[in-house]
Amino acid sequence: MCGRFNVSSDPLTELFLELVGHAFPGEDNYNTAPTEPAWIVRHESRESEEIIAAEAKWWLTPYWSKTPTPKFATFNAKSETLLKSNAFKEPFRNRRCLVPVSGFYEWLKDGKNRLPFYIDAAGGMVLAGLWDRWRSRDRTEVIESFTVVTTAVNDKLSFIHDRQPVMLSRDQARRWMSRDASIDELHSLLGSDIPWDIRVTPVSTYVSNSRNKEPRCIEPIGDTEWIAKDSGDE
Repeated sequence: MCGRFNVSSDPLTELFLELVGHAFPGEDNYNTAPTEPAWIVRHESRESEEIIAAEAKWWLTPYWSKTPTPKFATFNAKSETLLKSNAFKEPFRNRRCLVPVSGFYEWLKDGKNRLPFYIDAAGGMVLAGLWDRWRSRDRTEVIESFTVVTTAVNDKLSFIHDRQPVMLSRDQARRWMSRDASIDELHSLLGSDIPWDIRVTPVSTYVSNSRNKEPRCIEPIGDTEWIAKDSGDE
């Protein structure tokens, strides 16, 4: 799964420059949690080919929802069931997005304890996402929101959790955003490959409290394990 992530100007400034031509427009949040706003990369409109950065809530509200916040959890979307889900099947076809992050957190269950790890890459990460736009019946309220797509975990990360966010290489990110991509091609991007060399670092339970947003969230309390990228797209 993906239940928390870090967004900070280093390294996201260069990553946003590459993706949309300008620096990271947001504020540092070392412990972004579901229902909070974050910056995604999406098409400017359904008809446009232009790619823009847009702020959205991390908890997807389907356009057809009767309420602004669904009662079911929509901050993650399982890749295996995207076309079976009423919430995700239409965004999967028409409103895919990228979620640039500095890194993300996973918790290892150890008896009654949950031990957090921070997973990051030197140049930042691009995660696969879906977004939607909800309007109230009187059209006075508009909410743009997104979800992070998850998949079965890569064997190299299975010691922490059995799920992971879908990580996209630069080439895969371009294909994920392509208007011409077929459903089969999109599904082929939703594997558990790791497209960059990553670091897995144990951090303190300080990050377990979502109110804590400071750099202390990523301070190591043990040795970092380096995991080499899988061969494939760059």
